[in-house]
Amino acid sequence: MDYGALRAVWIDNVERAEAVGAMLAEYSEQMDLQERFAPEVIALLKQLHVWESVHGSDDEDTSLALQCRWIEALAARCTSSAVLVQSQLTVAHTLLLSGMISAQDLVEPMRGGVVWGWGLTEPDAGTDIMGMVTTAERDGDDFVINGTKRFISNVGMATNYLVFARTNAERGSRSLSAFVVSADEPGVSVSRLESKMGLRASPTGDLVFESVRVPGTALVGEVGDGVKLALNTLQWSRPLIGAVSVGVARGVYETLRDIEVPDEDAVRVLVDGEQARGHAIADILIKVCAARSYLYDVAHRADRTGKLPPMWEAAAVKTFCSDTAMAVASEAVRLGGRAAVMPGARLQRYFRDAKVLQIFEGANQIQRNAVMRGLRGVDFHEM
Repeated sequence: MDYGALRAVWIDNVERAEAVGAMLAEYSEQMDLQERFAPEVIALLKQLHVWESVHGSDDEDTSLALQCRWIEALAARCTSSAVLVQSQLTVAHTLLLSGMISAQDLVEPMRGGVVWGWGLTEPDAGTDIMGMVTTAERDGDDFVINGTKRFISNVGMATNYLVFARTNAERGSRSLSAFVVSADEPGVSVSRLESKMGLRASPTGDLVFESVRVPGTALVGEVGDGVKLALNTLQWSRPLIGAVSVGVARGVYETLRDIEVPDEDAVRVLVDGEQARGHAIADILIKVCAARSYLYDVAHRADRTGKLPPMWEAAAVKTFCSDTAMAVASEAVRLGGRAAVMPGARLQRYFRDAKVLQIFEGANQIQRNAVMRGLRGVDFHEM
């Protein structure tokens, strides 16, 4: 293995990711205020080849660590843009994991910027996916889908959706299946868009399926693979949410530092006369570094072993990083005072985004249940 070449690829990607993040900064606050994802940002991501960088190629996948590094850089400037990229990686991972013959054909347009949505959550089936009531019933060679999905990212903006539905009335590990559904399919509609506290530029809402007919070729994997695909995908995607959270936490620190410590004279003032304030800023930096270190330890280990992070650790890294983002954002708003809470202020946006990340893709209280289930399986010799 040519470690020098790998290092060069890493450095090149980091430099490009940070440059893209800097470009997104000029859009982030306005998109948040308007609650809309600007089409020009999607065009910019395509123009700068972000999609190819994060998805990799047919011949070579992008590592989890590198995907996290891209997402961190984007989230440090625009959380909603980072979540858009994260959501595309989630869909692509599910498709490729399924082993379906057409998976690469479906992922290839994503490398060109085609946007997808991931349709798992329902009004009464969030963390407990076994409570899902959306159905996909066989009708000859087709399936007919009926039901409602809730809190679906990229709703109304996506070209296609990866939809999970019940194909067996009995609860069990083989009761759910996944399907590729075009947004233009007759019977597919958006019934409402959410006005959220955070991630306001990321379109989120209800997706309704009324007798939506899809061919048997739309089935992802085999009938009954839905639970396995969803859970295995979460083992991959939760570290990506950790990366979004680390980006937010880092953005909080960098924004606060530029306000409170613009130069070395300001550092001396903190050291000599305002140590309580200086200690608070130092604690923020320490927490950001700890979350960042944990994230990349998990990601690099997954890349090195070629194995998904265990469920408990995927949950742990998502929880620790998003809790850290919330903690440092809260402290930064306190330190920033009036300037931090005014409309358009970056710190108050980070604060709102961080709270959503604690709930997003499985509330952190539920993540702790996953960690508890793994208590006996933790082996520090393998970490």
